[in-house]
Amino acid sequence: MGVSKSPTTTSTTTQTNYSRKHGRDDGINGVSNTGATGGGGTPHKRRKKAVPGPDSDTPMVGGFPETPATVAEEPRVTNGCSVGVQVENTVEITAEDSVILGQEDKSILICAWNPTHPTVLATASQDSIARVWNVPIDATSSTVTQNKVILHDPSNSPKRDVTAIRWSPQGDLIATGSYDGQTRIWTADGLLRYTLPPHHGPVIALKWNKSADTLLSLSCDGKVIAWDALTGDMRQSFEQAIGDQGRGDQTKGGQAEAATDMDWISGRQFAICGNGGSVGIYDLDHDSSLNTNTSHSGEVNCLVWDECSERLASGGEGGDVLIWEKPSKILQPFKLQGHTEAVVSLCWQPIASSSSSPQPARRILASASNDCQVRLWDVLSKTCINILNSHDPVEKISFSPSGTRLASSANSKVTIWNAETGAITHVYDGLKGRRKNGKMITAGAEMDAGIGEISWDKSGARVAIGGGETKVHVLTPASPPAILSLQQQQQQLPK
Repeated sequence: MGVSKSPTTTSTTTQTNYSRKHGRDDGINGVSNTGATGGGGTPHKRRKKAVPGPDSDTPMVGGFPETPATVAEEPRVTNGCSVGVQVENTVEITAEDSVILGQEDKSILICAWNPTHPTVLATASQDSIARVWNVPIDATSSTVTQNKVILHDPSNSPKRDVTAIRWSPQGDLIATGSYDGQTRIWTADGLLRYTLPPHHGPVIALKWNKSADTLLSLSCDGKVIAWDALTGDMRQSFEQAIGDQGRGDQTKGGQAEAATDMDWISGRQFAICGNGGSVGIYDLDHDSSLNTNTSHSGEVNCLVWDECSERLASGGEGGDVLIWEKPSKILQPFKLQGHTEAVVSLCWQPIASSSSSPQPARRILASASNDCQVRLWDVLSKTCINILNSHDPVEKISFSPSGTRLASSANSKVTIWNAETGAITHVYDGLKGRRKNGKMITAGAEMDAGIGEISWDKSGARVAIGGGETKVHVLTPASPPAILSLQQQQQQLPK
């Protein structure tokens, strides 16, 4: 039986009033704090408005390097290809070629493969159910078996949606967050361990530290809570703050802002970014930030830590990607410029397990933007090494575990790229048959959902996507054998 825990500490900062930003009770990322009438709806980042790109001739501002990171001979890649780049045969993956899960569920936008068991996949839906599936490599839609069912709130409450899901690094625990603000910790076989006290808004992100003894939850209430995963107690509650070098003490000039993303940088320290343009470093032993930098020109949408290079990357509304070399100290980041609209997703390329070099010659970061581009950066040389162009604003990106392939989603389409050459190898259109000349010809509630999640299995052989047709599709993008010309590849792209 699960245990409901009460907080052991309280927040030291006041709750953020989101009307300061939106002029209405929208919460962050377009999600209401109070729930929707007649249905919850899964919180997800709304597509951002266009933001003018940075001027490369602008002199140093706020401690940035006078010469920003440059693009090495600015590769112009069209649909993943450019002159001199090897072009692979593009394979179109259809719904008939994929395994479809959750056909009995309401809209499923969230999915996550178990990090240690390559056949175990978790999904979460808007009908209050999170499921754990066994998906063998040879599974079909009719033979795949459902291992466990995790129930959240079987009532018809509009706040029952499961909005976040995250496996522990060891794969033996799974955390879920819901629209009612509650976080739950389960065992891998579906037993409820803890129901944690609720946030004052939907939970939109969950992050485990490496040892899985602490779980971070982020909500539309703008707060991050650190939970003791062994006892279910609340260790600390945090709000991102600006002013007074990041100390959140209002009497010292600190001003709270809404947290928008978070990531661990060690077993006890983590970073939080906010809608006021700040990035702060926090420790479990302190209730305020160790330091905060406000180098972003607007809201920060995403950030991700790289353990290999010990660098933190953040992306925001201004279109810039900032790299923090020593985020535990008060240092200025350097800027990677090139995107002309908001950066919405970041992903570090995994280091191949077969690599014998302790310090690779390059550290590749992928950034996705509303400008319809995915850019690949070598952070060590501060250059853009490839540009992958999409037909629509990019929503999600994810490297395969080996780092050889990159999956991106845009407008219910998933494109899989060769991470080295920038060539498209596979495409999947979740709404094929309902488009004509790129436009929708049928209406439906799922049309605005897009792709909620992209998740590679441990082996890198399969990728699960949530959304599109409101179900989870498991794709197996085998390596294409042939090499085609640029003209042939462009002819095979979906219209």
